[in-house]
This record gives sequence, C-alpha cells and structure tokens, in this order.
Amino acid sequence: MTVFGIDISEHNAGLNLQAAKNEGVRFAILRAGYTGYGNGISKAKDTQFENFYSQCKNLGIPVGAYWFSCANTYQKGVDEANWIYDNCLRGKSFEYPIYLDVEEDAGGRHYLSGAGKEAVTAGIKGFCETLEKKGFYVGVYANSDWFSRLIDASIPNRFDCWLANWSSHNPGSPAHGIWQFGGETNRVRSNRVAGMVIDQDYAYKDYPSIMRSGNLNGCGGGAPTPAPQPQPTPTKSVDELAREVIEGKWGNGEDRRNRLTQAGYNYSEVQAIVNRILNGGSSRPSAEYYTVKSGDTLSGIAARYGTTVRQLVAWNNISNPNLIYPGQKFRVR
Repeated sequence: MTVFGIDISEHNAGLNLQAAKNEGVRFAILRAGYTGYGNGISKAKDTQFENFYSQCKNLGIPVGAYWFSCANTYQKGVDEANWIYDNCLRGKSFEYPIYLDVEEDAGGRHYLSGAGKEAVTAGIKGFCETLEKKGFYVGVYANSDWFSRLIDASIPNRFDCWLANWSSHNPGSPAHGIWQFGGETNRVRSNRVAGMVIDQDYAYKDYPSIMRSGNLNGCGGGAPTPAPQPQPTPTKSVDELAREVIEGKWGNGEDRRNRLTQAGYNYSEVQAIVNRILNGGSSRPSAEYYTVKSGDTLSGIAARYGTTVRQLVAWNNISNPNLIYPGQKFRVR
C-alpha cells in the first residue's frame, strides 16, 4: 500500500486542510515542538500544533507528530520525550508514529552533527525508549546521509524510520515506513498542496491499523497504557550526592529535582543536606556578606574568609568566576 500525506508546522500556518484532503492528502505528521538551538535545552510547542491537530481530527485526517531534537545525550533525549508527552501528546490520539526529528539545527550550533554518531544515537534511544514505555509507537526522521553517517545501524532495526530523500525514486535503504520525497523542490509531483509549498510523504504501512490493534498512541479504545518502569537502584549516599549538588553536577531548581528523582534518589533528603552544609551546619541560615571592591578577585575573597572559590560560586550562583565587579554583594560565610 502507498498512502500520500504531508508534514506541517507553524511555517505552514493558514493551510486549508479541507482543500488538502480534497487533493488526496490522507495523513499529516504535525510538528509538536522543538528544542531551541539557542542553548540546545529550552523547549517550545509549535504554535500551530493544537490548531492543526483539531482541524485534522474534525476532517478525519489521521495524524502523527514529530519533535525537532537537539538531544546529544541519553538524558536529553529522555527530557525531550517527557516534555512532548506532558505538553503535546497527553490525552490525544495519533494514528501515525511519534517521531524524533534528527537533523542540523538552523542556528548552526551543530548540537548533533558536532557531537558525533554515538551521541546522536544516545539521544534517539533516550527519546524513543521513554515514549515506548508510555505506550507510544515511535520512530526517527532523518535524511539518507545522517542515517549512514551519524546514526548507528542498529536504530532502523529497533525503531520505525521516516526517511527524507527528495528524489524521484525511493532509495529503499535504510528500511522505512514513510518516505519524505519532496517539499520546496519536488521531483515526484507538484511541490504545492492547497496552493502552499508543503513537505510531502508516502507511507507504506497501515499505521492506523497498527495503532488500533496494539492500543498504541491513544488509539484502540483508550489512552496509552504505560509499560511498567523499573525504578533505578540508588548507588550513592545522600552525603555524596549533596557534595555533587554543591559542585553543580546536578543542575539547579526543577532540573535538579527531576534529575535526582529520575536517578532514583530522594530529592528532599539530598536538598536538606545541601541546605545544612551551605548554612554552616545549622538548621537556620547564618550568613555573612561582602561587597566587592576595585581590584578584588574571587580567589582573594575566598582566602580572606577561609573558604573556596567553588563554595563562593555555589553560594552566589556565579556564572563566570573570573568576572566580578565592584559593588557586587557576595555571601562569604
């Protein structure tokens, strides 16, 4: 079977989906959101995702979704998966897979290609394995070059693939369920759908039947049933973790809470030890502050007050220890 479809994002705002359906569109893969390439961490929902999702459902156009990734570690892949689930997928149904979009970011920061095959593969596994545990059918979007150079050969055997190759003939390798064959240039058919330049695809699997029969992606009679998730076995003491937190190894704020919890540790216990250490061993804060003067250095201030540069950085959330200014007020005890 061969089914014609499109993939769309906020760049296609205003697309007439009824006209697209009349022209033969039988499915749509929607961009749910993306990790921003400014810092490679911040995440946002596509501004047209909810609108396109509602329109497709009202018109009876089956949908899938994709996430533009900057994940170059397993944990970053997990974070992207959790974000798309919490903010885009929860409570909805998708007749087509949920894909991780793996390509170069438009900002030229090279979060993925610069990290190499092992890092790219780790990010893919983090994303896909996390959503699988939540009951989703997942896949990877990439072009032929990336599948050959920057994605481990085991991935197409493990997860579904959506292959981007704008040519007149399906390249066939790696094995894939959807072929994106054209967009701004199109060697197969017109590059316009409903009067708009649109990325276009052929699907070769009966994905709606796969989702219904497997009760996947919210299809087949209810929300996805998450697979049991074994809890990680803690391997470090609370005191050791507290020291690592102070050294900045577990992030800050909500990120710290999430990372410690996902690793199987009790965030509240660890944070209590951190607070006690930073408060000089007392349950009540007892702090002394110093105002930076011209000529001061962080190392000099640390020596004067019998502490360390690392401790000053932790207490005062200093981003650059080599750059301080007269008039700044730092905690020193």
